[in-house]
Amino acid sequence: MTPAFRFSIIVCLLMVLVSCKPNVKGNVTSVKEISTPGQAQIKFETDMHDFGEVIEGEKVSYSFKFTNIGKGPLVITGIASSCGCTVGEYTHDTIKSGKQGDVIVSFDSWNRLGFQQKSVTVNSNTNPSFQMLRIKATVIPANSNNK
Repeated sequence: MTPAFRFSIIVCLLMVLVSCKPNVKGNVTSVKEISTPGQAQIKFETDMHDFGEVIEGEKVSYSFKFTNIGKGPLVITGIASSCGCTVGEYTHDTIKSGKQGDVIVSFDSWNRLGFQQKSVTVNSNTNPSFQMLRIKATVIPANSNNK
């Protein structure tokens, strides 16, 4: 084998190894398994909402309700969205143990035809420190109901 041939084989093997990643679906570890005593724990009633069919240009919102099921106070430190068309608003107050709050996720369907799935990541003082909320919708053209 020539050195160039060996080098190309090594490069190909490295590319295969680097491009492989595990296909993990769902949570691998539950919050209860990794939380510490006295720490806040956030539990959402649901982490997915389907708006169904939405007319293009319509703005829709959903309130994700949550409870602090931990022993310590819960503080949401921020929200990051997967797209500029999706915005998350949240309870800025400290949520005491056993109390509830909400995260409102709004989706602007302007110029977003077809099936849409978006997410917001809620960051807080829990372990793990983030939780993903998802929304989905099928955006139909505004003039499709005039046919």
